Amino acid sequence: MAIHVLRTIVIVLGVLILAVFGAIIWTAFDDDGETGAVSGGEASGEVPDLLSLGLPSPACTIEEASTAAGRLTIITGGPANLPECRRVFVIQLSSGQIQAEIRP
Repeated sequence: MAIHVLRTIVIVLGVLILAVFGAIIWTAFDDDGETGAVSGGEASGEVPDLLSLGLPSPACTIEEASTAAGRLTIITGGPANLPECRRVFVIQLSSGQIQAEIRP
Protein backbone atom coordinates (compact mmCIF):
# COMPACT_ATOMS: atom_id res chain seq x y z
CA MET A 1 0.00 0.00 0.00
CA ALA A 2 2.84 2.44 0.81
CA ILE A 3 4.29 1.89 -2.66
CA HIS A 4 1.00 2.93 -4.29
CA VAL A 5 0.87 6.12 -2.19
CA LEU A 6 4.50 6.91 -2.98
CA ARG A 7 3.93 6.24 -6.69
CA THR A 8 0.89 8.57 -6.67
CA ILE A 9 2.87 11.34 -4.94
CA VAL A 10 5.69 11.03 -7.49
CA ILE A 11 3.24 11.18 -10.41
CA VAL A 12 1.44 14.23 -8.96
CA LEU A 13 4.74 16.04 -8.35
CA GLY A 14 5.87 15.21 -11.89
CA VAL A 15 2.67 16.69 -13.32
CA LEU A 16 3.12 19.82 -11.18
CA ILE A 17 6.70 20.23 -12.38
CA LEU A 18 5.56 19.95 -16.00
CA ALA A 19 2.76 22.47 -15.39
CA VAL A 20 5.16 25.00 -13.84
CA PHE A 21 7.67 24.48 -16.65
CA GLY A 22 4.88 25.01 -19.20
CA ALA A 23 3.80 28.21 -17.45
CA ILE A 24 7.37 29.52 -17.52
CA ILE A 25 7.69 28.77 -21.24
CA TRP A 26 4.26 30.31 -21.93
CA THR A 27 5.21 33.49 -20.06
CA ALA A 28 8.54 33.76 -21.87
CA PHE A 29 6.98 33.55 -25.32
CA ASP A 30 3.67 35.31 -24.66
CA ASP A 31 3.84 38.52 -26.72
CA ASP A 32 0.84 40.52 -25.57
CA GLY A 33 2.77 43.79 -25.42
CA GLU A 34 2.82 44.06 -21.63
CA THR A 35 6.29 44.11 -20.16
CA GLY A 36 5.26 44.81 -16.61
CA ALA A 37 7.39 47.94 -16.58
CA VAL A 38 5.88 51.22 -15.51
CA SER A 39 5.88 53.66 -18.36
CA GLY A 40 4.87 57.23 -18.05
CA GLY A 41 3.00 57.35 -21.34
CA GLU A 42 2.17 55.69 -24.60
CA ALA A 43 4.84 53.77 -26.47
CA SER A 44 5.07 54.82 -30.11
CA GLY A 45 6.50 51.50 -31.24
CA GLU A 46 10.11 51.73 -32.28
CA VAL A 47 12.59 53.55 -30.05
CA PRO A 48 15.29 55.44 -31.96
CA ASP A 49 18.88 54.22 -31.68
CA LEU A 50 20.25 57.76 -31.45
CA LEU A 51 18.67 60.80 -29.87
CA SER A 52 19.91 64.29 -30.65
CA LEU A 53 19.33 66.96 -28.03
CA GLY A 54 20.05 69.69 -30.58
CA LEU A 55 22.59 71.49 -28.42
CA PRO A 56 24.03 74.60 -30.12
CA SER A 57 27.73 73.83 -29.64
CA PRO A 58 30.07 70.86 -29.22
CA ALA A 59 31.26 72.62 -26.06
CA CYS A 60 27.90 71.85 -24.40
CA THR A 61 28.07 68.93 -21.99
CA ILE A 62 25.72 66.67 -20.05
CA GLU A 63 26.13 67.64 -16.39
CA GLU A 64 23.59 65.29 -14.84
CA ALA A 65 21.23 62.48 -15.88
CA SER A 66 18.68 60.60 -13.77
CA THR A 67 15.67 58.35 -14.29
CA ALA A 68 12.33 58.19 -12.51
CA ALA A 69 8.80 57.08 -13.43
CA GLY A 70 9.80 55.92 -16.91
CA ARG A 71 11.47 59.21 -17.80
CA LEU A 72 15.08 60.30 -18.26
CA THR A 73 15.98 63.80 -17.08
CA ILE A 74 19.14 65.31 -18.58
CA ILE A 75 20.68 68.60 -17.40
CA THR A 76 23.17 70.15 -19.81
CA GLY A 77 25.66 72.93 -19.33
CA GLY A 78 28.71 74.48 -20.89
CA PRO A 79 31.15 77.36 -20.78
CA ALA A 80 30.07 80.65 -19.22
CA ASN A 81 30.09 82.33 -22.65
CA LEU A 82 27.46 79.84 -23.91
CA PRO A 83 24.40 80.28 -21.66
CA GLU A 84 22.24 78.58 -24.32
CA CYS A 85 23.92 75.28 -23.33
CA ARG A 86 22.09 75.36 -19.99
CA ARG A 87 18.97 73.25 -20.58
CA VAL A 88 16.89 70.55 -18.95
CA PHE A 89 15.43 67.73 -21.06
CA VAL A 90 12.76 65.22 -20.02
CA ILE A 91 12.72 62.14 -22.28
CA GLN A 92 10.08 59.39 -22.27
CA LEU A 93 12.03 56.12 -22.06
CA SER A 94 9.37 53.95 -23.70
CA SER A 95 9.20 56.07 -26.87
CA GLY A 96 12.54 57.90 -26.89
CA GLN A 97 10.71 61.20 -27.45
CA ILE A 98 11.68 64.46 -25.77
CA GLN A 99 8.65 65.33 -23.61
CA ALA A 100 9.88 68.70 -22.33
CA GLU A 101 12.78 71.08 -22.82
CA ILE A 102 13.49 73.90 -20.39
CA ARG A 103 15.79 76.76 -21.39
CA PRO A 104 16.97 79.68 -19.26
